[in-house]
Amino acid sequence: MPSDKPLQDDDESYSIIERLADAIRIEDDLHAGTEDRQRLVQDLYEGPKKCQCCLNWVHEMPPDVEVDQDNEDCTYPLIVRRRVLATMNGNKKRIELHSIEIRHPQVREVLFDVFEGYDNLVKEVKFLIFKAPFRPFFWRWDRFNAAIDKEESEVVKTILIQLRSLVRADLAEAFAVKDELVSHGIITFKHLWTIFPPGELVYETPRITSQSNLGDFFIVTEVEAPHDDPERYQRHPRYCLFCKGTSWNGSSFGATNDNISLSSFKGTRKIADMRVVPVKYLEDAAAIKARCLERGKRHHELAGITYKAYLPEKADEMSESERKQHTNRIMLDSRNCPRRTFTRHLSEVNKPQLYTELITQSPVDAAPPGGHRPLEDNPLRPRYRQPIPVHDNDAPYDEPYARPPPRPLVVEDDSMATGTEDGGKNKKQVLNELELLLLSSYMHGYCLKERKWDDFEVDRIIDVEKNTKPFDSLVLPDGYKDLILSFVENQLKDGEAFDDVINGKGGGLVMLLAGDPGVGKTMTAESVAEKIHAPLVKMELSDLLKDERDRMPERRRRDSRSRSPVSSRDDDELTKTFSLAAKWKAVLLIDECDMYLEKRSDDSPERNRLVARFLRELEYYPSLLFLTTNRERVLDPAIYSRIHLTINYPALDLSSRLAIWKTFLGMEEGEFASTVTDEEFDTLASIETNGRRIKNITKTARMMAKRYDRGITFEDIRNVMRITEGLQI
Repeated sequence: MPSDKPLQDDDESYSIIERLADAIRIEDDLHAGTEDRQRLVQDLYEGPKKCQCCLNWVHEMPPDVEVDQDNEDCTYPLIVRRRVLATMNGNKKRIELHSIEIRHPQVREVLFDVFEGYDNLVKEVKFLIFKAPFRPFFWRWDRFNAAIDKEESEVVKTILIQLRSLVRADLAEAFAVKDELVSHGIITFKHLWTIFPPGELVYETPRITSQSNLGDFFIVTEVEAPHDDPERYQRHPRYCLFCKGTSWNGSSFGATNDNISLSSFKGTRKIADMRVVPVKYLEDAAAIKARCLERGKRHHELAGITYKAYLPEKADEMSESERKQHTNRIMLDSRNCPRRTFTRHLSEVNKPQLYTELITQSPVDAAPPGGHRPLEDNPLRPRYRQPIPVHDNDAPYDEPYARPPPRPLVVEDDSMATGTEDGGKNKKQVLNELELLLLSSYMHGYCLKERKWDDFEVDRIIDVEKNTKPFDSLVLPDGYKDLILSFVENQLKDGEAFDDVINGKGGGLVMLLAGDPGVGKTMTAESVAEKIHAPLVKMELSDLLKDERDRMPERRRRDSRSRSPVSSRDDDELTKTFSLAAKWKAVLLIDECDMYLEKRSDDSPERNRLVARFLRELEYYPSLLFLTTNRERVLDPAIYSRIHLTINYPALDLSSRLAIWKTFLGMEEGEFASTVTDEEFDTLASIETNGRRIKNITKTARMMAKRYDRGITFEDIRNVMRITEGLQI
C-alpha cells in the first residue's frame, strides 16, 4: 500500500520505489498465465551484427545473459524484441525490451482506438509496433484497461492481457512513482514525463516582469526526455516540452509551436512549484483560468494595427505623475514586425497532432535510406545524406518548409490600420474558449519613444488618452496654429483629393518648419500628433551619414553580392520608415532635416544618392510629414516642390517667453505647485532665451525642489540659471 506521507529522503524513496516495482512485476506474472504467454508471445533477441546500421534479431537467447524469468520461443500474435546490453561490471550481459510488434489484426483495431491521436496512426496499415520505454501505455493506462474490460472476444482479450503484463512490468518503476510521489504532489526529474502526457493542458508561470502575475497556457504535443539518450543526458540534462498555443500573426489567429525546456534538479520537487505545471496540479486553477480567459479576450480585441499606451513596470506603486512620465506610446503591429509570428490552422489547437516517437507503423528491420552499411565499411564510400528540403514559393504558410511570400513595403490601403472603419475587426475569426485561453500574454509592437520592436504584455496595454492641452498651450504668433490646423484637418478629411492630380502620387501633407533653435518647431509636430490622436514617428538618419570613405568598402562588398544595381541598407531603412508611418497613419517627424537634405554637389555622390532617394519618398508619401530645420538656406532646391506649407518661426518675443515660462512652471499642481509670482515671471521673461533652454531650466529646478518635497521657487530658478547658464538675476 502507498504511504500516507510523501517521502522526503531521496535514497529511501528510491529503495521503496524499486521494491514496489518488483512487486508489480511479480503481480503481473501471476495474472498472466505461462501457458497463454507461450501460445501468444514470441521473443526475439539481439544477435550478432550483420551490418553497421541495423539490429539483427534471432530466436535463440545469447549466452552469458542474466535471466530474470523463463523466456521461451512461442508463437505469433505478439513479437517481443529484446536487446542484449552489457552490465555495469562488464562480465555479464542483460536483456532489455526493445519493442513489441502487434500482428493480430483485431488486437491492432483495439489499440488504434486506445491510442487515437498519437503519432498519426493509420488503421489501414497492418504494421503496429510499440517501442520501449512504453510511455504511451502509461499515459493511456485507464483507457487501455477499459478497452480490455469491454472486449467481447476471449482470444483478443487474452492477447491484450498478455500485452498489459509485458508493458506494466517494464513500466513498474513509473507506476511506483505515481503511487508514492505523484499522488502526494511531488516528482523527481527522471520521472517528469509521467505528468506531461501529450494532449495535457499546462500552465507556464509568468515572467519576472509580468505586471499581472499571469503566465500562459499551452497544450503539450510531445515530450522529449533526456534519459532516452545517455550521451545527450550528460551534455544537456533537460526535458523539452513541445507545445501548442494561439497567437495573432498580423492577418489571422492561428496555432503556434512553442518549446519549453525544464532543467534538471536533484531529489524531489513539488509539482505546483515548477516552472510548468499541469492544470490538474495547479493551485487555484479556476481563478487563474478565468483571468487568462479575460486576457485572451483583450488580446483578441487588440489584434490589428493599433495605437496604444504601455504602462511601466510596477505602475501601481507609482504616483500619477510618475506613471504618466514613464508610460510609452506603442504601435501594435504583428504583421510588419521583423519577428513576425508564423501560425498554423486553428484546428491544430482544438485537435492537435500528438507525438510520442514510440509508436511506429513501419517494419522494425526495414533497411535505412540508402541501403545497409556493411560491417567493414569503406571510409571512402559516400554516406547517405538526407535531401535538403526545397522551398516552394507557392506553398501556403501552413505547409512544411513553406517560404512566406514577399510582403510589399508600402501598402496603399491596409484595412487593419488605425483610423479605418472598425479597425478591421470584422475580419477576425471568432475564437472559442480554449483558443482564447491559449492566446499569448504578449503581443508584437513598436515602441515609438525607443524606436525599436519589442514584445508587450497584454495586461499593461491601455488606451491612449486624448490630450489637446499640448497644442492649446503651444506658444506661436497669432494665426500660426490656425493655419497649421487648417491644413492638417483638410488633409485628414479629403485624403488623396488633397494632393496631386496623378493617381497614387502624393496624397499626404508635407510641412517645413524653419527657425532658430528652441522656438517650438519640434513641439509643433508633437502637439499636432496629440491633437489629432495619431502616433508620432521620429526618423533619425544621422547614423546613416558616416564618412564616405568608411562606407564605400562595405558598400562595394554588399553590392557585389546583390543582384540589384542599387543595394543599400540606408535605402531599406528609409523605405521601411516611410512605409510604416504610412500604414500606421502616423505623423512623421524628421528633425534637423538639413543634415541629410543639403544641396547636392559633384563632391559627394553618397549624399546625392540619399537626397534623391528621400525626394522620391516625399513625392509618394500619403500621410502627415513635418520637416524641421534651423538652416533652411542649405536645403536642396528640389525639396520645395514636395513641400505643401513652409512656416518660418520668428525668435521668441517677451510675451512668448512669458507664456512658455508659465506653461512649464504650471505643470505641477497641489503641494508641488510653483510659488513663482507674477513679478518674478516678468523678470524671467525679460531674459532672452529660447523654449528648449526654458524647458531644461524648469526640469532641473523641479528635480531640486522635489528633493525637499516642495514646489519650484524663484530661488531655485536663480540657482539653476547661475550654475548652468552663468546668469545672475
